[in-house]
Amino acid sequence: MILKDKKILIISPHPDDEIICCGGLIEKAKREGAEVFVFYICFGKFRQLVTGSTDPETRLKETEQVAQAGNFKYKILFKGDGNEWLRLDTIAQVELINPIEDVIEEIKPDIVCIPPGNSYDQDHRAVHKACITALRPIPQNIRHFVPIVLMYEEPYSWVVGDLEKKNFYVDTSEFEEKKAELMKLHASQNREDPFPRSGENLIRHMRIRGPEIGVRSAEAYTLLRGVF
Repeated sequence: MILKDKKILIISPHPDDEIICCGGLIEKAKREGAEVFVFYICFGKFRQLVTGSTDPETRLKETEQVAQAGNFKYKILFKGDGNEWLRLDTIAQVELINPIEDVIEEIKPDIVCIPPGNSYDQDHRAVHKACITALRPIPQNIRHFVPIVLMYEEPYSWVVGDLEKKNFYVDTSEFEEKKAELMKLHASQNREDPFPRSGENLIRHMRIRGPEIGVRSAEAYTLLRGVF
């Protein structure tokens, strides 16, 4: 796929999901002249099993550093000033759907990447469900129609429903180290190997996917819609 002059929108439940799941695509898009926009749904102070907790100010600074290094623009829906970021699975879906629709209409992307519906994180599943509604097919004269919708893969899993077939790949052979470097900028979320979010595991996971398409490493996606 030629990415030059394309607009790519990544819907990320929290800052770090965009790099964990789409860091290779972001780097490839930047090198090929595409525009990348990340819509973060939320962040805030919450329990961390490893570090105890993370304050919103730290997450915001990290996000700005990653955006600069990754050369992408971003917007945040919930900035830790309420309880939404803790309970995305309990708020009315319309409170997620409408802002996602608004961003799609504002950016008018050619490609949208959304979180997996089988994630073991309940907030990720809530965002996935909202994305499916926001991206429903509607005539162009009413609202922007996104021709390519990709569901990205998390490099860790626990069985939650059916595991979707991966049928779309991004060759990341040249971008492995860059993806790991960007993840390290999310310092409060980065972990030492063998934690699933460690840079080493991200590279290891890409190298598992790579041979599926005959290259050294790759990111795998599920093509939900492809109109060419």
